[in-house]
Amino acid sequence: MLDKIDKIWIGFLFGIFFPAFCFFCYWLFCHNQLNFPYGFIRYLRMGDMLQEVVIACIVASMVVFYLSLNKKIFDFGRGLIFASFLYVGLVLYISLL
Repeated sequence: MLDKIDKIWIGFLFGIFFPAFCFFCYWLFCHNQLNFPYGFIRYLRMGDMLQEVVIACIVASMVVFYLSLNKKIFDFGRGLIFASFLYVGLVLYISLL
């Protein structure tokens, strides 16, 4: 069954959407009184916390990467790494604003 998801593009898509899902869950459980996404992002930027929250979401994706290495689905993990590099670019962009 793991052979079906052992593709780079599936790992890439999962790596794009899983940190975004973690970001949404963080808002839902911790700051749901704020409007999503504009009010929430404005709140994080005013408190200089946006970079840290995005990094925490990437770390959650790296936990999935670790699990993919243990299950020997290496192409899926490679896609996760490619998506994580995109998020690292996003963090660099945020930090330079």
